[in-house]
Amino acid sequence: MKNQTNAKDKTSTQPNATNIAVVDVQAIVNSSAQVKSLREAQSSKVNELNIWLQNAQNEVNAEQDKERQQALLQKYNAEFALKRRDIALQYQQELKAISNSISQTVETEAKKKGYSMVIAKNIVIYGGVDITEDIAKMVK
Repeated sequence: MKNQTNAKDKTSTQPNATNIAVVDVQAIVNSSAQVKSLREAQSSKVNELNIWLQNAQNEVNAEQDKERQQALLQKYNAEFALKRRDIALQYQQELKAISNSISQTVETEAKKKGYSMVIAKNIVIYGGVDITEDIAKMVK
């Protein structure tokens, strides 16, 4: 009977494949309404920046004085670089917040369902329980 207890102890310490979940992060990001909204807002900001740039180019081209034209060009180049950097920075910050929210949702759902580990689906060759659909439904 002692041998049976040892055998039982050995199997209870080995990892159980059902305790490992996989999630397709890219699919969740692609289906996220938050990400879609962020991309649309980003596109709108880029379009506004392009309109601003076109207007600036028109103003530079309309200037007859070469020195003033050069000064305008430098001014608008500096403004454009700053505006572009601000737009990109804001996008990255908002995307990071969404990513953190998705990660928190994955962690909460995994703990709730008793998974000891969640691995990105694209690196798993075999095994694990796919919780992508469950997470996608929870992420807005």
